[in-house]
Amino acid sequence: MTQITLPFLCLMIAFTIPNLNAITLAEAPPQTIDSLLAEAHDAQSKGNFDAAAESYRKAIELEPSVPELWTNLGLMCHESGKRSDAMRSFKEAIRLNPSLFVPQLFLGLEYLESKKPEAALPFLDKAEKLNPDDLRAALNLGKAYALLDRPDDAATAYLHATRLAPNNGKAWLSLGIAYLQQVESDARLMTSTYSHSPYVSLRIAETFADEGKLVDAENAFRSAIAYASPASCAHAEFGITLLRAKKIDEAREQFKTETRTDSHCGLPSLGLALAEASEGHLEVALKALTSIAANNPGFIQSDLHFFRDALSDDQVRSLADFARNLQDAGALPVDLGPIVEQALLADAAPTQKLDEAGTSQTMRAPSFKDAGRLYAAGEYIACDLAFKPALEKLDSARLQLLASCSFYSGDFATAAMAAHRQKADPSTLAQGLYWETKADQKLAIAALTRAGEIDANSPRMHVLLGDIFRQKRRWDEAESEYRKAVALDPKSHPARLSLAIVLFSELKTDEALDIDRSLLSEDPGDAEANLLAGEVFVQRNFYAEAEPYLSKCRNLKSEFVPHLHALMGRVYAETNRIPAAISEYKSGLSTDEDGSIHFQLARLYQKSGAKAEAEEAFRASKRLRNHWDERAHIALEQNSTDLSHQ
Repeated sequence: MTQITLPFLCLMIAFTIPNLNAITLAEAPPQTIDSLLAEAHDAQSKGNFDAAAESYRKAIELEPSVPELWTNLGLMCHESGKRSDAMRSFKEAIRLNPSLFVPQLFLGLEYLESKKPEAALPFLDKAEKLNPDDLRAALNLGKAYALLDRPDDAATAYLHATRLAPNNGKAWLSLGIAYLQQVESDARLMTSTYSHSPYVSLRIAETFADEGKLVDAENAFRSAIAYASPASCAHAEFGITLLRAKKIDEAREQFKTETRTDSHCGLPSLGLALAEASEGHLEVALKALTSIAANNPGFIQSDLHFFRDALSDDQVRSLADFARNLQDAGALPVDLGPIVEQALLADAAPTQKLDEAGTSQTMRAPSFKDAGRLYAAGEYIACDLAFKPALEKLDSARLQLLASCSFYSGDFATAAMAAHRQKADPSTLAQGLYWETKADQKLAIAALTRAGEIDANSPRMHVLLGDIFRQKRRWDEAESEYRKAVALDPKSHPARLSLAIVLFSELKTDEALDIDRSLLSEDPGDAEANLLAGEVFVQRNFYAEAEPYLSKCRNLKSEFVPHLHALMGRVYAETNRIPAAISEYKSGLSTDEDGSIHFQLARLYQKSGAKAEAEEAFRASKRLRNHWDERAHIALEQNSTDLSHQ
């Protein structure tokens, strides 16, 4: 660590250390500030922080009103792990001079290390304001906000850190995670408070579509378009999902329906073009895409990627090759081949940027008064450029236009800022949540992609990749990523827990339990590790062994609580505690994907004599089971189709 002192206090002078054996203590010359600082500097250079601290304490006895001495004492205590002494010293330095950067920063760090982010926040915020160019202050301010579940503010701090250090992989990774946390936070609020909003219904449908659950997505889109005034582009996005499911005629109908609304959504024109491509009408498709590109420069580059997965990779390459042939023959005024491949191939890298729309910087900003006309014409990049300078002054109607224009032009940062302002108004909060989740998801992808480019082999990056594969149920790939993370950092708690969870999902329960027990030996109160141990024993039908672990899971994250209830329901049912089992199963019904929990609940109702409740639970179980079988059948057909193309 660099020593932080004032030059006039650190003046080094020549001196000799007297032989204390040769003279008495009374004869020893009095120590001066200069000599004590010299001793401290010498001890610090040798890594003897306790001795350096003692020299600073003696200097403070001589000059107790000098805040820099208190700061240096705090730094030495910090280095030697004496947290309480360090905090007292930093507090005194701040009392003497609140404008000093170092004690503000390090007192914030001490509180963070003490797991008190609420206490750390004001000091880190002050430090960041005192020295906006300090990377450590920006990163730790972001960390404090993240720990306080304020991901929006965390993202702002981490974004500042990426601008201070564009090649710092940790800053980009933290930024991406903050965006994902904000998406989760907004999603919880949407589903809990605004479940009847058309924007919430559309976002649920989009989430199913993003996860590749096309049957669920279709059902959710039908709900989203059933509103008297569906959200903008709802029909068009439904059309995209239908294209992915190879229901081309139905997709066309949704695209045409969107054009008949007053939403001015620009996606139907692209959708109709790609519907032609999906049926092999390449010339018709390219004619339509060329017309779009001529009338609205930049729109294809910014929006075609929304149709990724609507065509197979073979279809994409056929379309791109046909475009190149026409380009070489001089029959195509726009070079669409590379654009099509970049936007639509499954393995193409994302092109989203964090700060601007794809081609907007090459365009002259249109007049503000033209923004509404540009939106109506589907010229989203120009609309974004017109509205963006006035973002802080826009009314709710224009903020809605800006959110749409900026998102569909690829300017996700501006879309997120517009959404943030919408959230401040109760009348537009649902719209703001919708646009912020969409924009932040794109920003997260861009940030995490950048982090991967900089630091592809960091443990945290492997954990994050593993989480993505696990979410998609690609267990082998998830396990591989988690093992890489553990190999790089064998003590990493998140990596080991994630590896144990995915091993359990692969039925490798012995290894999963061994890892989990090692985690619990380090932290017996770890809720997620206890949940996993309990689930392993439930799977093995060892209910008495499972219950103590499950009883320690009451402080789980909210998304895991229904699953805990379902497990406790089974434990109580198997140990003949019927009323308690019914109560737990009812609290865990939201996790029932295949009808099995409803079935168990129905049997318990039968045992307790509740005939009507049992019949209703059996009916619900059958509905869910049929739905599960339908999804499995479609997935099997899709896998067979994919194999036939290989």
